[in-house]
Amino acid sequence: MILSGTVRSHRRTPIVERNEGSISAHNPSINVREIDKVQCEGTSPYALAMTQIGSSGELKDTQGVRVLLDTNLWSSLDDGSLPRLETLVRELDLQVQVLPSTLLEIVEIPHEDVRKRIVSGLAKGSRRTRVRTEADLFAEEVVALISRTRPEWLLQIPNHARVASLRTFWLKKVWRQALKDSSAMHEYQRGQLPMRKQVVQRQKHNRTELLRTKFKLDDLTQLAGQDEDFGPGKASPRGDLPGWDGSRRDLWRLNLAQLAWHQLAVVGPRAGITGEDRTMTDWIEPWVDLGKLRSNPKSFVQMWLEEAHIADVPRNWLNWAVDVVQWTGRVGSGNPADAQHSSYLIDCDLFLTADSRFVDILERVRADAPFPFAATVLVDGDRAKSTADRIEHALSINAQENGI
Repeated sequence: MILSGTVRSHRRTPIVERNEGSISAHNPSINVREIDKVQCEGTSPYALAMTQIGSSGELKDTQGVRVLLDTNLWSSLDDGSLPRLETLVRELDLQVQVLPSTLLEIVEIPHEDVRKRIVSGLAKGSRRTRVRTEADLFAEEVVALISRTRPEWLLQIPNHARVASLRTFWLKKVWRQALKDSSAMHEYQRGQLPMRKQVVQRQKHNRTELLRTKFKLDDLTQLAGQDEDFGPGKASPRGDLPGWDGSRRDLWRLNLAQLAWHQLAVVGPRAGITGEDRTMTDWIEPWVDLGKLRSNPKSFVQMWLEEAHIADVPRNWLNWAVDVVQWTGRVGSGNPADAQHSSYLIDCDLFLTADSRFVDILERVRADAPFPFAATVLVDGDRAKSTADRIEHALSINAQENGI
């Protein structure tokens, strides 16, 4: 099964309202370490300085600056830019994070020779860190939330072997397969186009509703949702929210509660028959007794609507927030992948992209996010220029702006 590891249901999202209540008590405190003296022998001045202004504000010793390149940069790397990128990585002491979701975007390239070259550069370059799938990271947050609020639902003996098997697939096997022959992966990804089109159609619907109601998108942490699709007792093939009385709730809570319940309690049990994607179940069932979870639907929904904090699920919240802000502008075919990539920004320092619209979306989310995530660096989008030169120029400007 060649999937990016993430699942988002393609349901209609409720119309949103401004919630005047405060959730400041739920916001995580951001502990920025004061750095008086830095001793990182062998680290470049650029990397040394950037560790001090990284997204988390914490010193990461000698690991270098953790950078994430958007797919629009990887896909434009030619034979000449790849060696130059390697030189930049070494000179600036960068640690390049490579994502399974980026790999799956790259294997969609129709020309096999181009695909092979870029996959090789993505997978084989120096100072690369292969990152766990976003589904794995999303599930980790959900399991931690259950551990904090419903510890009796946890398995006494977790299935560590299953988790190891899934991570081996996504961190090793899928990369080996792409390097050896990506043809099968290419065909599979082409088959996923209808799913992504559904996501785009949902966003277009939501954008139409925002324009029709002249809704102003204010603080993302304060949005509340109500929609007839979420009404009490309303059954839906997309899943309902058992026990919810239909009252006004934080939109992020409603969205994540519905998603989790639908995937774990509706799709998970029937996927063996229907062939539906059970990714979320795959990652959570090694840790959680899903029988207990499914037999306590009201308690599960209450956990999300009343007890969860944004600090419990920052990656899930960030993915949701990017999706919401995407409604406010032109809805493009790349939106699903952009939202998918956004969940990784908590764990890196710089995100480089040639997509100015995506930068605007991330900066809009940053204004409301109660936690730090990677600084965005806009790279010149002119593909007539060397990609490596464009990246170097963007990093140089970023260094100047930060007084490095």
